[in-house]
Amino acid sequence: MLDAGAADNWVHTNGNYAGQRYSTLTQVNTGNAKNLRVAWIYALGGRTDAMATPSYFDGVIYMPQDNKVFAIDAQTGKGLWKYEHKLPDDWGGQFADFMAGKHRGLALHGDYVYLLSNDAKLHAIDMKTGKAKWVKGFEGFHAPRDYAKAKDSTGYLCTVGPMAIPGTILVPMNGTDFGGRPGYVLGVDAESGDLKWKANMIPGPGEVGYDTWPEGSQEYGGAGPWIIGSYDPDLKLYFTGTANAYEWNPKNRGGGKMDNLGAASIVAVNTETGKVAWRFGAVPGDYLDFDVPQTPILIKLNGKTVIGQPNKTGFIHYLDAKTGKFLKADKFADKVNWTSGIDSNGRPMNVIDLPEEGGAKVEVWPGLLGTVNMYPNAYNPKTGLFYLSASHYGMMYGIEPVKVISNVRQLGASWDNINGPEIDQAWNPASGKEAWRIKRDKPGYAGGMLTTAGNLTVFTTQGGLFQVVDATTGKVLYGMELGTAAKSGPSTFMVNGKQMIVQAVGGLPGFGRDDQYPGLNFGSMLIAFELP
Repeated sequence: MLDAGAADNWVHTNGNYAGQRYSTLTQVNTGNAKNLRVAWIYALGGRTDAMATPSYFDGVIYMPQDNKVFAIDAQTGKGLWKYEHKLPDDWGGQFADFMAGKHRGLALHGDYVYLLSNDAKLHAIDMKTGKAKWVKGFEGFHAPRDYAKAKDSTGYLCTVGPMAIPGTILVPMNGTDFGGRPGYVLGVDAESGDLKWKANMIPGPGEVGYDTWPEGSQEYGGAGPWIIGSYDPDLKLYFTGTANAYEWNPKNRGGGKMDNLGAASIVAVNTETGKVAWRFGAVPGDYLDFDVPQTPILIKLNGKTVIGQPNKTGFIHYLDAKTGKFLKADKFADKVNWTSGIDSNGRPMNVIDLPEEGGAKVEVWPGLLGTVNMYPNAYNPKTGLFYLSASHYGMMYGIEPVKVISNVRQLGASWDNINGPEIDQAWNPASGKEAWRIKRDKPGYAGGMLTTAGNLTVFTTQGGLFQVVDATTGKVLYGMELGTAAKSGPSTFMVNGKQMIVQAVGGLPGFGRDDQYPGLNFGSMLIAFELP
């Protein structure tokens, strides 16, 4: 069932191993989508962003929010059980309160639901009872601690979700912006919770790329995985994008003149050995926070298994999945000035000059929130198109001196947003051209994309408009105002012979975008749609 992909069930956060967010279901299609109706609504009562795609297996929906897991009867919307984890008393540190409660997905394996809580603990929860079989922390991965309660509050704060492959739960560990702890992916035994291996995103001694960091800077280099990756069961490789190097001011890691491989990179990990197979640096020496944590999506292109990753930079990078060899990059952003383009080796050319420390801010496109950001993109093998949760977005960016508080290095940078319109976009990787777009009149991002064999693409806008469109043309087939922003993508599955689409919505206003929508509310809930 893990191998099968998204059909009757939705067991992976991104629908299938390939990260495509593609369902083979066709009961709801272009001919009848206009007849969709609300089946039920379930209030999550969340205090922060609902960022996970709902998981589904055997009649039950599983949804994480605020270090809780909700189990919901998919036919009726009735709550079945709730599991809750309390964060530690000394919880705190840089950005900890802002991140607390956010989760980007769950893993399902055997009889258990797996939650990665914000304090870097993995929970195996019985699907039927909601009781934990075990809760495991891993040596060296403590959570950030409050400055006032600890001499060193550097730690790992996880909002990303785990992923299940047979026998193993893949667990991304992110300490990037909480003091610069380096990123890892762990392989954990699904039955016992024992650690099998840990793969370092930043190269270690003897690995290719170790010398792209100044000696000693690797230990606080950041480069954590922010978003759930993808998996190729034939190659036995897990693919993840990684976050920015740390600090954002690069003076302690080469001054912008060293590549800092592993940060702002795409990394492939062998899931049998735990060894990194290859690393590709998308933004060498990144000092603009152009991390590339988005899910690397596996597609077929010219007969090859290829990774296509739309990312913050305004480009889609294409790599050979087996070797990591750069193939091409498509510019999909309307405006890019941080580089003049990507060369044949995948390196950005004529990168914008590093701002002077303490000097005037410079105008950069895209901004550090990216042309696409954390909201998931999708790919439909039938149409051959990517569906991008995109935005026209820039920033004014400046470099500052790095301050140290409680032994934690601060960012060393600041920025002001230049907000532009939401652009819900389809892109053809074969031709390298846009297929269609829906341009909104206000800023933001769609919460995330779902696409189906019924030739549908489904998403909810920043302004709370649930949309079902023709996947080939972008023609709107169904819409409903939900009254709250979406910060996650929908899922679809079969419940007693009927195809259901479920969208999670809600969260806190942020980055000045939600303020542009008068009357928008921020309560989190699940909304289920079905045909009559």
